Amino acid sequence: MAGGISDIYFTSLRLAKGESVAEASSVTSVPSLPGASSHLPRDAWTSTENAGDSLTAGLALRLSRFERALARFSWPTLDAPWQNSRLVVRNAGLESALAARAEPSGTAINPIKLLSSAKTSIAASGIDPGDYRFQVTQGGVRERFAVSVASHDTWGGVLGKVAEAVNAAGSLSVRAEVRLQQAPFDLDAALPGSGSALTLSVNPARTAQDVSVTDTSGRLLHALGLRAAAVPDGPAATGTRLIAATRQARPAFFQTTGFDPGAAATLATGLHTFSYATGSGPQPTAYVSTAHDPDAATSLAPGTYDFSLSLGGQSRDLSVTVKAGWTWGDVLNAVEGQISSQPIAVWTAGQTGVELLGAPGYAIPGVTAASRTVSVPSATDPLAATSQRQLTVQTAAGYEGQPLALTDGTGGLLSALGLTTALRGRPVSVAVAKDATWDDVLGSVSRAIPMTTGRVSGRVAGQTLPSAVIPGQDLSLAGQAAMFSLQNRRLGEGLSLIDGASGLLESLGLTTQLPGQDGEITVDGAALASENGSYALDSGRLLVETRADTGQALPLTVTRDMETTEKRLGDIVSSYNDVRKYLFRNSGFFTAPLAERLSRPVADNWNGLADLGFSKTRRDDLLWVQNDRFWHGLYTDGAKAQNTLARAPDGLIPAWKTAVDDIKAAGVSSYLAPETDNLDRIRTRVSEFDLERKNRLIDLLG
Repeated sequence: MAGGISDIYFTSLRLAKGESVAEASSVTSVPSLPGASSHLPRDAWTSTENAGDSLTAGLALRLSRFERALARFSWPTLDAPWQNSRLVVRNAGLESALAARAEPSGTAINPIKLLSSAKTSIAASGIDPGDYRFQVTQGGVRERFAVSVASHDTWGGVLGKVAEAVNAAGSLSVRAEVRLQQAPFDLDAALPGSGSALTLSVNPARTAQDVSVTDTSGRLLHALGLRAAAVPDGPAATGTRLIAATRQARPAFFQTTGFDPGAAATLATGLHTFSYATGSGPQPTAYVSTAHDPDAATSLAPGTYDFSLSLGGQSRDLSVTVKAGWTWGDVLNAVEGQISSQPIAVWTAGQTGVELLGAPGYAIPGVTAASRTVSVPSATDPLAATSQRQLTVQTAAGYEGQPLALTDGTGGLLSALGLTTALRGRPVSVAVAKDATWDDVLGSVSRAIPMTTGRVSGRVAGQTLPSAVIPGQDLSLAGQAAMFSLQNRRLGEGLSLIDGASGLLESLGLTTQLPGQDGEITVDGAALASENGSYALDSGRLLVETRADTGQALPLTVTRDMETTEKRLGDIVSSYNDVRKYLFRNSGFFTAPLAERLSRPVADNWNGLADLGFSKTRRDDLLWVQNDRFWHGLYTDGAKAQNTLARAPDGLIPAWKTAVDDIKAAGVSSYLAPETDNLDRIRTRVSEFDLERKNRLIDLLG
């Protein structure tokens, strides 16, 4: 190789033997490096120090090229015939942000499991009105659903009702969506026609991929034309897609502030109410009163108290006339009767008889009011509790999307009862006993939600907290915190905690939330969402998993055949040969372990490499590959070829990567042979002064 480091040494040797500079000047150049000259003074290489620096620089340059070639290699998805093989090539900006792979032909799993017929959304549904029931099974889990169809429902309306029911499932990870198909077979190869269609799909990262449905009452799903989606056939489509990761999926998680478990809690004794909401659909609204002793005399003065109730577009002005001698139980009953439009009976003032109180002629549909007995910790005895009553006013099933509001009027009746804070979702209460510690409170809080749903897990975990027991000392103590997380989070779902009138959540530091977030990518401008960062493209033939945002759309290419693999393997062999040539031309200047370290992966895999058409030159162990034998080896035993070339850690490519890493870690200069081994090949530098002195001595001696 012209311009090699060894050529510079050969030039020095020729000068030492008396050759002229002109005779040797044709080989006094070095490889061009950024910022460095490619030509050197005549005596630049007449010292071992300069020679060693040049040798290591030349080797480091070639090792870097070899390393880059190794990094670009990836193993394709092998199929037979070979025209079905696929290799996913990522832009450099995508390598750290996402992973992608093409599934072999016949192994791809369609994320869409079932889909309905496609029709115009605003068209009449054509389905008989009535109540229908069906079940959906995923893996070994089965859930039953009920949907009511009205006579005026459109096709899109019925699809929306079914989707809403399925997405409200508590234990399934099936996603139901109403999607628009612009042209036949756009959504799926099994769906002709155009219009709105219902799809049931499962994220590719989920373990349970099999989904089935059954009509159990009526034939609603049959009327919708629900059928299995197409099984993906053939390899992934080739071409380049512009992909951008715009948002990462996040879990739904809450954690309280850390507390000293043995310290006394600073919360008021009694019941503390808050609510939680899960899922992606509309949530009910509820008002929960303070707990009252039903037999205790009310503190409200006799008189008329008014308030208003509204749900959606309907509202009602209501009133309660409190009479002398009433108890809190009477007041709660009277408010419940007004909202429910039910007359109630109360004792007369002297409790000698019963008086019937009237109620409005009708109640607002969609609102329920009911009282229940609750156990409230005693304010004086840490181990005692009393039975009291609590009134809950909330939206009924089917009316969750309509806002419910209670508004106080003259006298402040609702304020006296504690019916002033709107809660969303499901209310829960936590009992705080007298002299309770933070350990007691955190334990009760962590159990409150999981006792009412399997979707949310709660636990108490240890936490190291700073201690101020001794001022000026950096001390710590073993604290505790309560934690909540949403289980089996599905697309669009989140977890919300809503504080009640007592401010329990704020006191515990649960106001900082990670409510859950869907991930999002764009593929050629179209947005796709995922609950866990995994995406299935091309009906499951191409799988993508994001790790970070990309900031911009970058190309992701699926190649048709093995040409890219062949080219990149050729680049690796060429770079390896370049290193071998360099070592051969500078034989003796580097120690033997360097060449042995690079050739060991070849020797360890030689049987498989020989079957793939690899051969070596006798003189300098350069590698050559016969293309015909290479393709024949892939065709006859693709698994063996993959093990030989790409299996970590012993395959040729991974082993070479390790070898280069080891050489770089040790330092290229550590492989230089001792200077004494090559003194006869390097001319000792002589200064101009020494030359002049030598010439004078010659003159004197004649």
